Amino acid sequence: MPPVPARPDRDGDQHLRLLEDAWERVVPSWRDGMARHFGTHQWTPLRDESRSYLEALRAMMDVLDAAERDTEY
Repeated sequence: MPPVPARPDRDGDQHLRLLEDAWERVVPSWRDGMARHFGTHQWTPLRDESRSYLEALRAMMDVLDAAERDTEY
């Protein structure tokens, strides 16, 4: 079983970068209408929503980290 990441927001950033890199490698060779549709209606919304989710997760993790530090004896 893989280790649990210390900060899932950072792990998510890494995975999103991997997806972005994969998409950038595919784009030059996939230039038909389906590619444009996928890019516009699938990939772009998924990427943007993922970024928003990761930003919110990062903010929540920062609050939880601060709360943990504030409650340490």
